[in-house]
Amino acid sequence: MKRFTLVVFLLLLLTSLPARAQGHSVTLAFTASSTVGVTGYNMYRAPCTGTITANVCSAAGIATKLSVTPFNALSYTDTAVVAGGSYDYYATAVCPTTICTTAESVPSNHWAVNVPKDVSQPPGNLTAPTVTRNSSGANTTISARWTDAPSLPTTYRLVDSFGSLLTSGTVSNPQGSYSVSWAGKVKPGTLLTFTVCDSTSGCKAARI
Repeated sequence: MKRFTLVVFLLLLLTSLPARAQGHSVTLAFTASSTVGVTGYNMYRAPCTGTITANVCSAAGIATKLSVTPFNALSYTDTAVVAGGSYDYYATAVCPTTICTTAESVPSNHWAVNVPKDVSQPPGNLTAPTVTRNSSGANTTISARWTDAPSLPTTYRLVDSFGSLLTSGTVSNPQGSYSVSWAGKVKPGTLLTFTVCDSTSGCKAARI
């Protein structure tokens, strides 16, 4: 049976979302065996205990078969990897002994992969703003307070019921306690909406 070769790999890192674990997978693709009678393929993985240079592992542990049964696709996705892990992969071709001299080919070339470490995500603990409004005719003062993750940039905006932007900005506080104020002229009885947003929790608003 002729040896076949892994020709390309693709490493996928999923978007983390707040309060969810970051996921990782490694997808490997290879060219088909040229041996007539091959019915499938097996993928093997070993921990890389050495260093990886140009996708070659200098030292690897014992390899285990990842596929319970041979698969027919010319690619395999390993979803059981961990952030920061290093792995060494190879594939084999499977052929009935009634056709081939052995039931499984020798290993393909090895392909080693480093899985990136997780990026630390700030907590998503944005609270709805508490807003007070003091008016004297058209003269209006707005004071807003809310909490969020410490030092997480938080945007805010104040709009009236006609969609006009009265004020907006971005604040960051190392203690996670935020407050802003605005003073201007607003037609008496006009509904105002104060909204705060961050990159992990979305937006929360208060109407006054």
